[in-house]
Amino acid sequence: MRTTLLLAGFLLLNTFGFAQTNWFEGTWQEAYARARKENKHLFIDCYTDWCGWCKVADKNTFPAEEVAAVLNGNFISVKVDMERGDGVALGARYRVLGYPSYLMFTPEGKLAGKMFGYKENPSDFAAEVKAVLDESNQPNYPSKLTDKVDFPDFYLNSFTNKDKEEKRKNPEEGEVEKWLSSQKDLMSEAAWSVMYKFPSSEKYTEQFLKNRKAYADAYGKVEVDEKISGIAFNMLQKAMKSQDEKDLEQVLDFADKYIEDELEASKSMYQLKFCEGKGDWSGYADCVQKLIDFYGFENFLGGINNYSWTIYLSVDNKDVLNKALSWMKRVVEQDPQYMYLDTYAALLFKSGNYDAALQWADKAIDAGKTAGEKVDDTEELRDQIKAALEGN
Repeated sequence: MRTTLLLAGFLLLNTFGFAQTNWFEGTWQEAYARARKENKHLFIDCYTDWCGWCKVADKNTFPAEEVAAVLNGNFISVKVDMERGDGVALGARYRVLGYPSYLMFTPEGKLAGKMFGYKENPSDFAAEVKAVLDESNQPNYPSKLTDKVDFPDFYLNSFTNKDKEEKRKNPEEGEVEKWLSSQKDLMSEAAWSVMYKFPSSEKYTEQFLKNRKAYADAYGKVEVDEKISGIAFNMLQKAMKSQDEKDLEQVLDFADKYIEDELEASKSMYQLKFCEGKGDWSGYADCVQKLIDFYGFENFLGGINNYSWTIYLSVDNKDVLNKALSWMKRVVEQDPQYMYLDTYAALLFKSGNYDAALQWADKAIDAGKTAGEKVDDTEELRDQIKAALEGN
């Protein structure tokens, strides 16, 4: 009976504990050929070798049972480095500007969907991928994966290519406006790509905003929302530079008019960045709390870690440090991974709680080594903590 139970246990582990996304070994072109042959969709994990959140997704997202089930059942999945080989042209073609990003195509080569950013909850990731299979959710993209698009050189040269010695180059001043003024069709794939990536004059910004629904129908709501966020961020940079509350109000008014999803979270983010530029760290912490309340603590661990790290680097106010400590204490209780443990140890150190800081620095180093992370900075932090203890 004992042997039978052990065997059953191993079978259950193999069924539920070791789910894993099956990755195609080869180029994205070969993966697409396989997808066509098997009448499956193509899923491309767009990554770079320096993308920390890509590595977190490899650890937390793709091994999840619900994610593996959706991808393995409906897609041929392949990983592509966006800064090397054919990944560079693919990134330019589909405007992959941040990582991790994910591209999904139908068996016929039509863009079915695009996702951006790390998601804390694998179930949310799986649901978003699954929704792409519904044709009603797919953009009316003007060309297929294998079609060629005539992009301007300044656009192609603005993407990092680590296989070439020359560095990426941004357009010369006025080059974007000159090229756009020569285009008869501002809805074309090339024109949209240029407008999507680069800031443009008020003329073309207004043209985009006026026709944003048509752009969303063609290229997807994700990209249109990102472009609107980019316009708002450019306005925010002006407000951060001027430190004028009236400029911030213009950003918030723009958000009210054009941002549809997660409006309150977006406005809290803009206020947070404004407070950061102004050095208003109490206001900054209040905005972080608003974001936590909006997204839910368990769905916002990465964001909490990022903002807490900024507080560690920039803040001496004890009340603000204590807020960050209270957030990070809950974060490491829920997910004791290296980067979170490191932030918590650093905050404890800055708060003068050296004994606890040393304890958590050791935990961070152990977790980092186990995960294959570089822990040099945490080891240096541990030395600083020890020196502080000896000084006492």
